[in-house]
Amino acid sequence: MLVDAVRRGLSHPHTTSFVKRAIQGEGNHEDIKISGWAFALLYVSFMASMVFMTMLSYMLKEVVTTLCMVETPHAAITVSPSTSESADKGEKEGLLEAGPTITLVHQKPITSSIRATITHVVANAGTFARFRGFRVHAMYSLAFLLAAEFFEAALPRVPGQAILVSALSGAVLANFHAVWTHRVVSMPTTKSFWQRLPSQSNWKTLALPAAISASMPYVSVYLTIGVGALLGLHRENPEQFHRYSSGQLACLAMRVVGVAIFGLFCSLFLCLPAIVTLVRIEASILPEDEDTIVPFDRTFDGKAVSQMHGGSGKVGFLDAWRSFNWEARRRLIKLFVKVSLIMLGAFFFVAHILAFEVFAIFGSQLGQLLAQLNREDFLDIN
Repeated sequence: MLVDAVRRGLSHPHTTSFVKRAIQGEGNHEDIKISGWAFALLYVSFMASMVFMTMLSYMLKEVVTTLCMVETPHAAITVSPSTSESADKGEKEGLLEAGPTITLVHQKPITSSIRATITHVVANAGTFARFRGFRVHAMYSLAFLLAAEFFEAALPRVPGQAILVSALSGAVLANFHAVWTHRVVSMPTTKSFWQRLPSQSNWKTLALPAAISASMPYVSVYLTIGVGALLGLHRENPEQFHRYSSGQLACLAMRVVGVAIFGLFCSLFLCLPAIVTLVRIEASILPEDEDTIVPFDRTFDGKAVSQMHGGSGKVGFLDAWRSFNWEARRRLIKLFVKVSLIMLGAFFFVAHILAFEVFAIFGSQLGQLLAQLNREDFLDIN
């Protein structure tokens, strides 16, 4: 059935014309004959690769990292019985008997290992728990895109419009994002989406951190572009690079590296604190009758008082970040590095699989195809 569906899609007039333009070009070039099964194989392989990369990215970059942001490593107390050596005859017994030994053992955080995190989640929530909250995340992404389109059309075009649009979109959908966070960090429950939706009173708590988290990537981009402009990169012409001396190329490389490092620091000190703060605030409003799937300190080192003890249970903006100590921050940064390397390796693997299929299908015609496409691009530019 899948092959039939692919063949029907490929036989559609729009698809046929698109493929014909891509393979034959628009000029009177020699036709490149490729069977329908070959196109079906490439199409299915490409779609399967996209699904694989999307699900892998979601599992690692969304589920695992979110759990790392809320986990509070706990210490286990072990009690061992007292061991008293037999006293020699005639030796007086001690006036006080030695009591049991109490040892405080700091357990290794679950999220310190990607494999341990996935194993823990699957063991507590089922096989597909590694992709938990995916549908809510997809719905939120679509809703955010629509909200951004609306605000972009409603607001005048001014410098920094992307920052304002993303901030407003994030604030409007703050409760929506909280549903996704609760879906990821909590134990399995039968509650529906609408039952999980936080009350309107919680929107005041979530709106500001949601707006900051959504807009901070654009702030980082604007700052990085500004630094690049200060270093004169906007005046560089790539077509003139071949005329540069070795000293000029070295200076250009140093400026590019400097801008890249600045962008990395923006991600670490602006984007990362913003998303961590939002997730931890969202976790603080998780109903007290629901347990988290990883250990989580709802008091945030005593900075939040639960509703059972007369408090609101919510944590402040700054306290949410300050309670995420340096050990947890280092663990999260290491996790992001691991995830980046895994995604890079997965992309490298998938790209080679697709490249092998292309070479196997086109064979000697691949060079002709690339030459035609390159020639058409050159004609379009001119």
